[in-house]
Amino acid sequence: MIISTTNINDKYEVIDTVFVLQSESAGGFLGSGGIDTDAAFDGVKSLLSAKAQELGADAIIGCDFEQRIANDALGKQVLEIFAFGTAVKII
Repeated sequence: MIISTTNINDKYEVIDTVFVLQSESAGGFLGSGGIDTDAAFDGVKSLLSAKAQELGADAIIGCDFEQRIANDALGKQVLEIFAFGTAVKII
């Protein structure tokens, strides 16, 4: 699966847009261990890829990744990453 923030040089057919959200909680006792940003980013890319594959896509182009820090119900910090792009089938 190709995941690109820009266009690709291959000819393609647009299937649909895809959107996912990945949350990563701070680890350790009461969140003292920090947030694994690499795990959160890898997780959101995996979710985006899986959703596009369900649609029969070969690639996701024009991807955008946005993040914010929030607090869960217990006040523990959570990193939320929103990702979206255009799922395409390479011709």
